[in-house]
Amino acid sequence: MEVKVVSFNVNGMNTPQKRSQVYQLLRRESADIVLLQETHFRHQHIPNVFSKHYPIWHHVSYSSAARGVSIGVSKNIPFVLEDKMYDPEGRYLFIRGNIASSKFTIANLYAPNSGQIAWLIRAFRTLKSFGEGLLVLGGDLNLTLDPSKDSSSTNRSHSYRQLRRLYLALSDLGVSDVWRLLYPEERDYTFHSQAHDTYQRLDYLFMTNHMLPYVVGASIGNILVSDHAPVSVIVKMHDVPSRSQIWRLNETILEDESCKKSLDQCLNYYFKENDLDKMDRVTLWEAHKVVIRGELISLGTKIKKDRQKQLLFLMSQISRLETLHKGYRSSEVLESLGRLREQVRDLLNIKTAKVIRSLRFKQYLHGVIGVLDSFPLCSRDKGRGPLSMRSNLIQEPDL
Repeated sequence: MEVKVVSFNVNGMNTPQKRSQVYQLLRRESADIVLLQETHFRHQHIPNVFSKHYPIWHHVSYSSAARGVSIGVSKNIPFVLEDKMYDPEGRYLFIRGNIASSKFTIANLYAPNSGQIAWLIRAFRTLKSFGEGLLVLGGDLNLTLDPSKDSSSTNRSHSYRQLRRLYLALSDLGVSDVWRLLYPEERDYTFHSQAHDTYQRLDYLFMTNHMLPYVVGASIGNILVSDHAPVSVIVKMHDVPSRSQIWRLNETILEDESCKKSLDQCLNYYFKENDLDKMDRVTLWEAHKVVIRGELISLGTKIKKDRQKQLLFLMSQISRLETLHKGYRSSEVLESLGRLREQVRDLLNIKTAKVIRSLRFKQYLHGVIGVLDSFPLCSRDKGRGPLSMRSNLIQEPDL
């Protein structure tokens, strides 16, 4: 089985819309282990981010709406937690446990904007004392490890002598920068500064050197819903079992007029061809469920493929323009990128609308009506303090 690890600085996840967009991108990436930075969750105000696709979440937050890191594990990974360690300042989270028969330590870091090297070296020392087994380390280091290749600017905030201390600390952990190992001469970036119009590779995924022979690939995604791009690594693991999928009706199909017409034609044809006097009525009724389910699956697949095709086209256009803009900073190209990214967010928000309907339905079942008539779900009402009930009343639905 192939396991995909994704590290992503999300630049805030306090609104339901943003969480929906991030979840959809993670699902699209088929992420199995997720490292999120800058979640901006506050102490005692962490929303319920449970999803059936990512049932395991570990968070560390800060006293204000800043910093914060989270680690999520998909339902496909049989992870059993043994221990965890976190930074009270909301900048790192380490978890240790077992995946099938192997012991893993998963570490997520968000380095400060200044004094990065000293902070990272201290964090690596802490991680070395905590970690056991195979190590997966990722996050936003807020610096470029190789300024000559990892930045579009010629300005350097750290000398090679300073960076050498960091290289030695990483070597002491026994890890390697997977993307750079696969693409030693390529220039690509994970962060775009609008203020300075520069690109940098600030986000990294490191893995224990023992895991490198099993690495299938690594990639840097597009900048879509954040000012950072996700970074991913795929590793082949032979002792992780696959899970079967359960079909559920996509009720939005019933709102599409062309789909309703197709369903109507399918039902009419079925009962016209099979409503015979000698046929048992129970058999006729039960068999019709199989037929209509097949039609619903076919329609749902078509809608999904059409939407994915549109999303793929937009993302290919974004990739092309991002490559162009990284080489030649043009205001026209940047404006086009902004319009395309807005179209991507609109497509992702189609799923968000479905989620809101699902939330309303669950609220109704629990006897609470009208709570979701305004956004955000987790906020402060004037004069009434934090509405913690809203985040704890129900689980956030699958995205």
